[in-house]
Amino acid sequence: MSEELIRDFWEKVSPYTVQKMNQVKSSGTKFVHYTSASNALSIIQNQKVWMRNASEMNDFSEVQHGQSCLAAAWNDKTQGARLKGLLEGIEAGLVDRLAKSFDERGYDRERESFIISVSEHGNGTIDEDKYGRLSMWRAYGGNTNVALVMNNGPFLRESTATNAFTSPVFYGDQDRFVQEFSKVVDAFEQNMELARQLGGEAVKTIFQNIFHFAALSTKHPGFAEEREWRVILSPTMFPSNKVKFDLEVVNGVPQRVYKFPLMDYPSEGFVGATIPDLLEEIIIGPTNAAYTIYDALGGALTQAGVSDGFSRVRISSIPLRR
Repeated sequence: MSEELIRDFWEKVSPYTVQKMNQVKSSGTKFVHYTSASNALSIIQNQKVWMRNASEMNDFSEVQHGQSCLAAAWNDKTQGARLKGLLEGIEAGLVDRLAKSFDERGYDRERESFIISVSEHGNGTIDEDKYGRLSMWRAYGGNTNVALVMNNGPFLRESTATNAFTSPVFYGDQDRFVQEFSKVVDAFEQNMELARQLGGEAVKTIFQNIFHFAALSTKHPGFAEEREWRVILSPTMFPSNKVKFDLEVVNGVPQRVYKFPLMDYPSEGFVGATIPDLLEEIIIGPTNAAYTIYDALGGALTQAGVSDGFSRVRISSIPLRR
């Protein structure tokens, strides 16, 4: 079966993800990762980014929220019923097979998925680019917070080199989720002929994956100003021979941490991920040690092969009281 055919169908029945990706591509929006200066130094020196277990996110209820929204849509008497009717129109018994397969992977979603979180950078004015985002300074990095500003290229590459996949976060309650879900059903209905070409098993797998990433990328609308995207690795579902785990202790909790290597795999269509190409600048947030951090991170970038390392680091003048 043609990979192009599968990709074409996935794009047609994933309107929210495709729209968000196209917006970021066309606008050239950068991504940013707010973290501590010590984590930033580790990323630069080791040229790896840690992927934490979904169960260790700031609020584990995020995964539960996504799954409850998905369940509400699946059981909705209008949109859920429409989707089930269309699935049965492809192949009898497909609804039960999809539900069974999705439920069997519940442990994979909750305990075997690992995430890197980034945010869209910039808000249409120069303020955020100049100062960073106040709410993120308050929430992440402690007393030595920095913002790693990155180009969006590696996040949006159509490559399975690492089997880690980028997903835009959808912000909504159950009602809003069902509204968005209806667009998926509409698109499915409009592309039934393509679905029939693919066959029941391929359609089941595509929807299973769409539901998997939706459950892991849906948040309460109160967090919408974060404009978050997630890079998701689910190694029991999509094994990776490039992203390996180590055992680390984080905040006193021993755990597996998958470490995403910041390197290119050009033969597999994945480029632009090395430190010199990926990292556009570092903004140092509110801290009493700004110039010490500037010196350390500028030096680390230089050692990592960035010719203009110090010029890529600057200090935000945002006045934040702790």
